[in-house]
Amino acid sequence: PEVFFRTLLFKLFNKIETWETIVGEFGQHPRWCSDVDPFARMLAILDRMFAAKHAIYSGAYIMPSPDCGEARKHENHLLLLKRMMKDGVHRKVNTAKSLREVYALLRAVPSFGDFLAFQFAIDLNYSDVVNFSENDFVVAGPGAQSGIKKCFSGVGGLSDADVIREMLQGRDAGGM
Repeated sequence: PEVFFRTLLFKLFNKIETWETIVGEFGQHPRWCSDVDPFARMLAILDRMFAAKHAIYSGAYIMPSPDCGEARKHENHLLLLKRMMKDGVHRKVNTAKSLREVYALLRAVPSFGDFLAFQFAIDLNYSDVVNFSENDFVVAGPGAQSGIKKCFSGVGGLSDADVIREMLQGRDAGGM
């Protein structure tokens, strides 16, 4: 559960400085399986960063705030991660039979849309949590969708994912 926990924790905020601050204050990588509630400690750290007007989130992509009943986005994200851990999402991901299944498990998490669920699935696939071929399943994000529209005048009814698969196979894109 530790790699799953740390991967999602990092990716929720997706900012090196936030991660380094958390690690620095913990004195090590935060652990799900610890004697002390890691969420209370992380919330205190993030609250201090927020109060000092330090950016907690990266601008890499928009991270929607889940509705967990709190006023601040970072607290809602911590509560969402805590709920995921308590609900055993990490165990379900560990027993998944495909990248598509990992994606479906993450897509079911409140506030995780198609793109975010796929990005988290790929990030977990880079770890030792799961190991599936990335050639078997893809969800086109906004950048890929925009690029396909710019590169091809028409795709003959193919979905964006189908276009990506065709390009991966090295098929002649002249017909698109």
